[in-house]
Amino acid sequence: MLDREIYGYDFECYSKINWWCLTLINKEQRDKPITIINDRNQLIEFFNQHRDAIYVGYNSRQYDQFLFKGILDGINPSYINDQLVEFGKKGYQIVRNAKKYHLNNYDVILKDRSLKQLEAYMGDMIKETDVPFDIDRLLTEEEIEQIIAYNIHDVKETLRVLDATMDDFEAQLDMISMFELDMEMFNKTKAQLAASILGAVDQHTLDDEFDITLPKNLKMPGKYQYIIDWYNKPENKSYKLPLKTEVVSNSTRQLVTVVGGVPCVYGYGGLHGSKDNEIFEGILVTMDVASLYPSLMINEGFASRKLKNPKDFENMRDRRLELKKAKDSRQKPLKIVINSAYGILKDINSACYDPVQSNNVCIAGQLYLTELAARLEDLCEILQINTDGIYVRVNTLADVDKVKAISKEWETRTKLDLEFDVYEHGRLVQKDVNNYLLIDLDDGHYKCKGAYVKKLSSIDNDLPILNKAVVNYFVHDIPVEQTIRSTTELIEFQKVIKLTNLYKGVVYGEGKKVKVDGKDKIMVEDGTPLKEKVHRVFASIRPDDKGIYKVKIEKGKKSYEKVSYTPDKCFINNDDIQGVTVPDYLDLQYYIDAANDRIKQFLTKEEVKIDETPNVLFDFMCNSKNFYEFLEKCNSHGITKKVLEGYLIADCCSVYGKTQKLLTFRDYFTVLYGKEKITVTTLDKKITDNAIKQIIIQCSELSKSGKSYNNLDYKKALQLIFDTLENTHINPYEIMEMQVSKFNEVRYRDETLSTNRWFVLNTRNVVSPNIIIYNMNNGEIKYQKVRKDVFKILPLQDGDIIDVIKTEKEFSKKIIGKDDEGLNIIAADITRENEVITQYDLVFRNYGNGKSLIPESEVC
Repeated sequence: MLDREIYGYDFECYSKINWWCLTLINKEQRDKPITIINDRNQLIEFFNQHRDAIYVGYNSRQYDQFLFKGILDGINPSYINDQLVEFGKKGYQIVRNAKKYHLNNYDVILKDRSLKQLEAYMGDMIKETDVPFDIDRLLTEEEIEQIIAYNIHDVKETLRVLDATMDDFEAQLDMISMFELDMEMFNKTKAQLAASILGAVDQHTLDDEFDITLPKNLKMPGKYQYIIDWYNKPENKSYKLPLKTEVVSNSTRQLVTVVGGVPCVYGYGGLHGSKDNEIFEGILVTMDVASLYPSLMINEGFASRKLKNPKDFENMRDRRLELKKAKDSRQKPLKIVINSAYGILKDINSACYDPVQSNNVCIAGQLYLTELAARLEDLCEILQINTDGIYVRVNTLADVDKVKAISKEWETRTKLDLEFDVYEHGRLVQKDVNNYLLIDLDDGHYKCKGAYVKKLSSIDNDLPILNKAVVNYFVHDIPVEQTIRSTTELIEFQKVIKLTNLYKGVVYGEGKKVKVDGKDKIMVEDGTPLKEKVHRVFASIRPDDKGIYKVKIEKGKKSYEKVSYTPDKCFINNDDIQGVTVPDYLDLQYYIDAANDRIKQFLTKEEVKIDETPNVLFDFMCNSKNFYEFLEKCNSHGITKKVLEGYLIADCCSVYGKTQKLLTFRDYFTVLYGKEKITVTTLDKKITDNAIKQIIIQCSELSKSGKSYNNLDYKKALQLIFDTLENTHINPYEIMEMQVSKFNEVRYRDETLSTNRWFVLNTRNVVSPNIIIYNMNNGEIKYQKVRKDVFKILPLQDGDIIDVIKTEKEFSKKIIGKDDEGLNIIAADITRENEVITQYDLVFRNYGNGKSLIPESEVC
């Protein structure tokens, strides 16, 4: 298989002038590039001579291969380019005969990385051509030479990326060879290959994503039963918190608790727990579960239910272990397939898609490890609990044997294997569960995790000097300054930045803070625009050097933002810097300070900011006879109107009355409190309710001039006003929305409402529509299915208020076998019954600016 020729390739296309070129470079003859310019016949001839070759590109799966195949098929490459780039179409939509041309394409693209970024990491030249892609005239000879030179450069860089990722490339070939797949499969992703190799049959997915099955050999101590219960609560059958449109930072649904003295976070993405920002020394023991997820998939029956023969997966695992024991390299492709089997369970485009099995695997791993930690917590100090392992510290070597004895029973029962490492003189430097150094003080060997300390490769070589300095400090006790001042290669100090599509450009200049519309903004005067999107930046001590800023256009106005993690004064070097030494104007102190800051982050506990406002307000409520006294205390303690308003809207002061009454009274309190005099003009302007005006007038004296009311008894007036106001609520949606914002839950109840009135907390419509709803009458929460054809007519969204008109009982579905083609045979599960919504009224929807009740409910 490796006897095939390997060519790096890359297209350049100037669609406005119908000009294209293709450069191909043989991996073994990199000094002999072949460039084809606007010559379809030459491309056909080359392809016919090298049909069995492997063509390696960067983003070639999405772009270059379709230009290649399209030109072979006689399609104008300019048309293909514009459809791909300008209109975002898929290649197969444009080149209908793509499958006719068997191009062995291999894409070396790395996630979230452009080729120019990788070139920068490797220290190569990253300047871009001066010829714009939207040029609309004939190219000059000089421009053609420049385009070809850059084209050749990019192909050579693509081959360098291949060199750095050769293990992945060879594994892909090994998978093709070992499983005797057609070379047409070589263009597939590893996930696609894994699904094919595993024998997945593309078929219907059951609607049971959150019907969690607990691991069968779990023996959870009673004190941690609440963790299991958390997954079974209807409100937790969602990946996101209520009213969140998507899963983003701080919106994922999680259980935060303490296990074995370790703060832990549980959820649908794994278990993460650690004692942060500490250094632990002594006898350290690490226990990692070997192949945790594949083992759970086999032991618990959690593999994809779309596999034609699930037993094949177990046989593959056993075969891989045999080959690994024999140190046979053929175990590598098997390892890739086995490890891919979990990830593709939630890949909706994979034939293995089976999300409930993914959740089952993830939760089973968390619960099993929690149980093990619970059984060890009285014997040792638990330092970390992660997705597939536990780190502990013991007092004596005899305790190590006790830990292993307890673990042995757990291993036997769960059928999981623990891999132990014992550090008799160990040191764990732990920032958090994802950033740490574990050091053997006897021999200096260490293992590490996290961006600040990981061992960088040639294709993620960003600020390597900082990683080196931090590791030397913690592992070898070498001062930061010594590491940095003794390093002479410029590439060690590089910071690579990339401009994203959110910004219009980047400038090199001096930024100054200014006030614009009362807000702090950065302005850059006389900045030099930089045409490249990727730059290599270094700190400078030269007084005339400047900073680098991103340009953004907001509402037609230009604004600037300093590029993150770059110095105020810097110089840019986008040339080839391999072998270049450090200049005398490099600001070494900048890097010393940055490394020390990273060390500080490792050792300094983050200050936990707790909003004491709820506790303060509760204390005020406990010590106030009425709402007037409550507001008086808020006023004297600096609780602002804006801060208080959220809690009033959230109905936190219901002991005094309903939300509309309290909010209205709060406004009158703001106008009158502490005022012994109010002008007639102010009264007419601020108070529009005549009844309220009369109360104020009755509690004051009109001045002789008739322009003001003096001797105002504001306390009496406010108490009378409070008694006068009607006790009503604001729109219930606003109350519940604010409760979710403040507490991530709804507390509102109105017993006068029908028990059919529900507030939609979460919606999910992937396999079939499912919703989490809150009963506005009694506070009940349900995880509810909705009839698919009904939901299609009137889709629901988070925050809707609905009346459930009709429901029907339906049995769940279960798999009772497979037919000869591997399709699941589905039958009703009479032991499990679901209530399915078949008709509902849409009572309220938040339409953004127009938050209003729907006058005539939409019925579905």
